[in-house]
Amino acid sequence: MKRALPLVLLAVLGTGCSTGTVSLTYLTADRWEQEVRKRGVDPSRVPNPLAYSEPMRATATRLAGDIGNDLLRLRLLQVRLFDEAEFPFRYSNRETLTAAEAFFRREGNCLSFTNLFVSLARSIQLPVTTALVKRTRASEREGDLIVVNNHVVATFDWNTKAEFFDFDQRRHEPPTQFKPLDDLWITALYLNNKGADELRTGHPDIAIRYFEDAVKLAPDFAASWGNLGVARRRLGDINGGLQAYEKALAIESDNPTILNNLSSLYRALGRHQEADNALTAANMTLASPHVLIVRGDLELTQGRPDRAERLYKRAHKVGPKLADPLIALARLEYGRSNTRKALSYVGKALEREPRNRDAQDLDHRLRGLSSTN
Repeated sequence: MKRALPLVLLAVLGTGCSTGTVSLTYLTADRWEQEVRKRGVDPSRVPNPLAYSEPMRATATRLAGDIGNDLLRLRLLQVRLFDEAEFPFRYSNRETLTAAEAFFRREGNCLSFTNLFVSLARSIQLPVTTALVKRTRASEREGDLIVVNNHVVATFDWNTKAEFFDFDQRRHEPPTQFKPLDDLWITALYLNNKGADELRTGHPDIAIRYFEDAVKLAPDFAASWGNLGVARRRLGDINGGLQAYEKALAIESDNPTILNNLSSLYRALGRHQEADNALTAANMTLASPHVLIVRGDLELTQGRPDRAERLYKRAHKVGPKLADPLIALARLEYGRSNTRKALSYVGKALEREPRNRDAQDLDHRLRGLSSTN
């Protein structure tokens, strides 16, 4: 029986070109509400992810100190936010919070922590904002979804140069290509992540409202249009899903994630030529590891194991610390009856993720075969 290929979900755990203007950056609370309402979104159901309170301002003042220039104070603020003795904080990759929620709960994912830093800095009159880093996408598997994680950093203009503050636990080199984000984009990123959270937990009816608001606030946000397509499809709105994918591709015509989803939908509708055309149009140099695995799975189901192997190996090269590309290679070798090679791949997968159930199950099955041979 052919295995159904997963849909791919674009999300931000830490999130193309911005159409924002300077006037939409560093919005006051009142101005933010006005701009949100102007775009047809009810601000009473959308929290401002950068709003701050007096306790947050007091904490920012203490952590940043009052000695040195603005850049030195921001660096001190970041150092102390990472210091558990100064600011206990627990990373929670599964939930996106506003800055205020992250402050009071002392937890959140990378995007939550980045927004918290921006909010604290602004509370003491330091004009920090965020930027989307343009680099190869990371990804992770969530059941039948693949979450594609773009990377967001805080940024501060200093002496005509952009300074970056990274709150991803996996430290990266300073970005060489990035896109500044205005406050409405930052809000859209927050909404997109909330929608992704709901899709992962099986609530497309809730997720769709987040994505609809996100694309109103940032109409050029291709990822949210793509996710809106996923949500609409899950709710049975096929035409609405196709329209959302069309909007996304008008912005990023070669986005491999969106084209993969569109191809999957075309194939489910029996429109196989259009499905193949969508895959052909994808720029696979931008693909995340799990998108490459999905493409490899498709090649495998269509009887092209050598092509599948090349894609799985590319996925491993792009994400060398991930178990999933190695599991895909192990399954491929299992299908070829090459038990020894399959066991080698599974062993490497378990070195990376010892508790990975797929790797554990495949290892058990392969060792059973090995003992009977």
